[in-house]
Amino acid sequence: MTILVPETQLTQQFSVNQPKLSTVPAEYAFILTSQYSHVATPLGVTVITTNARYSTLSVTFPIGFGDEHKNGIYNWRLNTSGGTTVEAGLVKIVTSPGGSLGIKEFTSTPQTEERVSDVFYRPNY
Repeated sequence: MTILVPETQLTQQFSVNQPKLSTVPAEYAFILTSQYSHVATPLGVTVITTNARYSTLSVTFPIGFGDEHKNGIYNWRLNTSGGTTVEAGLVKIVTSPGGSLGIKEFTSTPQTEERVSDVFYRPNY
């Protein structure tokens, strides 16, 4: 599944193959776990529609999520309030504009610019 999360619309809808989910508010939690940092981000989820084949859910991402560099593949879980996993899988999160890359600029000093390596052994072929 792919979810596009622009900062202008942080509430997104998607469907899962789980029939007849409970529509009680705060019954479920949508948990994103980054495959890069392994940090879990629990998000609130609301069941919009449910029938005998599938359920449509609405999840609201936190403010600032769409502007951060969160593009990537995540593990997701739909848990009940008791902690039982109802469904799990992979999701591709695409944010717009993607945010900063977190790159630190490296400026070399004159001491490291003029280094010359010493060759101790050089075979003659």
